[in-house]
Amino acid sequence: MLRRLWLLIFYVLLCAWILIPSAWAQTEARLTWLDNRFRVDPEIKQITFVVTREQPSQSVVLVAPDGRKYYADRHAKTMLWYTDKGMDIISITHPMAGPWQALGKVSANNGIRFISNVQLQAEPLPAQLYQTEVLKFSAQLTQNKQPLLLRDFLDRVQLTVVFYPLTSILSNESAPIEVGQFADDGQEYDEVAGDGIFTVALNVDVEPGKYRVEIASTNGVFKRAVEQTVLVYPAPITTSFVQSHQLLTSHSVNIEAKADQTLAGSLAAYLVVKQPQQKPRIIQRSSHRQQSHLVLTWPNDAQIGKAWWRGWAYVTDLLTQRELVFRLSQQNYAQVAADFSASLAQQQAKQRLIIQNEQQQRLLWVVVTNIVIIISVLVVLLIWRRKRAAQSDLIVPK
Repeated sequence: MLRRLWLLIFYVLLCAWILIPSAWAQTEARLTWLDNRFRVDPEIKQITFVVTREQPSQSVVLVAPDGRKYYADRHAKTMLWYTDKGMDIISITHPMAGPWQALGKVSANNGIRFISNVQLQAEPLPAQLYQTEVLKFSAQLTQNKQPLLLRDFLDRVQLTVVFYPLTSILSNESAPIEVGQFADDGQEYDEVAGDGIFTVALNVDVEPGKYRVEIASTNGVFKRAVEQTVLVYPAPITTSFVQSHQLLTSHSVNIEAKADQTLAGSLAAYLVVKQPQQKPRIIQRSSHRQQSHLVLTWPNDAQIGKAWWRGWAYVTDLLTQRELVFRLSQQNYAQVAADFSASLAQQQAKQRLIIQNEQQQRLLWVVVTNIVIIISVLVVLLIWRRKRAAQSDLIVPK
């Protein structure tokens, strides 16, 4: 009995050893498109072919089961065709069932791959956003509800976030505003490169108002979009810069958080400051308990030249407890040394005094001249009257 059991186990393992490689071979043949052909099942509603070509080569010719040929520049309205160096990406809606074929210099290594049932999944945006706010936002393409990780395809997908202003309750729209592009490169806000999760630092640099937000693919291969409606409010912080013109007085950036919108004591800031003939320096501050303002300062180092500062401000939303991040755009200013400024002021004062003296002298000369003229006229009139009076006193003899 035990011997028969061992024989049965051996037989099962032998069958598995024979059948499993065969199954893998069939699957691999389908995925690599044996002879550049593949059968599309009737259940498939939408499919995308990713064709890797050898170089140099032209775009492939796609042959449908009924013999019709389609080209990159001549194809059916139900097709979207993207061609790139060494690759064709072809998306077909309601493809004809049966064997399809790609004619061209198809790469023997990567061959032709297909994806279907592609969906776009995106995180919901907060219903209330703030002007100049920057937030981390992610989206992902899935295939059959699983993460899509085909790098050749993902590298050519461009996901964007577009704000469409809603100008009235009737949803009339004005010009769209693109506020961000997703990336899956492991840089900045993106956590892991190539994991299929696209991330964007969404910069809400739009005017306050109501918007329809569209997260969509825009590479021309297929259209996937997710829409939301959001309200953008004015930023709950205000920033002002006071430049110093004296050596012992520091430059300062004042940040004030609105007490009715932000959590007291949650304000923090980070500045990068670049002064003439110096490397950039970092200034960081956080508010104390119950405070809603910050003052960040740096000294006027008496160096003449161009300077700038930029940074970030962080605060917590009072209503939702959401952490808010605001970018403080770069502000340029010209720095003038204190002693030079004082000397310049003195020179300007002296110049003004000289101009005032010249004006007074001109005025005095005009007054004196007018007085001399008036006296001269009076003297002439007086002499003329005396002469006339003398002539009237003469007796003419008869």
